[in-house]
Amino acid sequence: MAQMLFIYHHCRIPVVLLVSAIAAALTLPVLAADMSGWSDKSVCRLVTTTVDNAVYLAEAQRRQLNCGAGAKVSSSKQQPGQKLLPKNQGIVFYPLKLDAKVKQQLLANPIDKTAFDFSPYQLATLAHPIQCQFKLRRVSYDNHADGRVENWNMALGSMFLSNKGVKLKGRWRMGGLSKDSSYLKHEVNLKLTTAGHLIGKMAYFHLNISNGEALKKPLYIELKPHKRSKPLNINNPKDAQLWTDVEDWAGGVWELTRCKEYPLS
Repeated sequence: MAQMLFIYHHCRIPVVLLVSAIAAALTLPVLAADMSGWSDKSVCRLVTTTVDNAVYLAEAQRRQLNCGAGAKVSSSKQQPGQKLLPKNQGIVFYPLKLDAKVKQQLLANPIDKTAFDFSPYQLATLAHPIQCQFKLRRVSYDNHADGRVENWNMALGSMFLSNKGVKLKGRWRMGGLSKDSSYLKHEVNLKLTTAGHLIGKMAYFHLNISNGEALKKPLYIELKPHKRSKPLNINNPKDAQLWTDVEDWAGGVWELTRCKEYPLS
């Protein structure tokens, strides 16, 4: 105690802090010890008998030990029924060899959520582009086997149809992310068939999102000819009603009105 008081006098360190520091030093885990000279058997014994065995487990993994048998196990020679120690959680990188041309193709083609195979369909060849006004309404199949068109607009605007495809100008009215007009501008890949149906794939907001609710990403749905549709007459365009399936309980219907040819200047 006299020695402690001497240290305190000259170093001005409170006795309580000094005692705490000494106690902490005395209780440092032996896990920090060099285990390179330990036998595999000793490491496995500590893995299986120690509660806080993270460091022992790491050492066993480094040695590729199967502590059930206490011997080294090669992953290529692992016997049926043997279980290796679990690896630490985290990101694991595995080397992958790719042909240079394949790698270039993968990097050059980003994922397109609206990609669609139009080849099975006969696409319309229009002498002039067609412009229509559109309203997209929800179809409910709850208690209505044939579907009931709800009297409100999910989206509305104008539709421009040409041999290059379909362009939409308007807005979604479903709240949340649908307020971003870029979904109608950039996330639509639709074309018109000779029979007057819309086909392709697009971002689609199916549920209303109120203020304060969690945002929901759009669905990416496919539009195909529907038996209940009243297609657009491409030779005398006026109006159309184009149905699309979305989910079991609901779908959508495009109501095209005031359609007319749009001569190119």
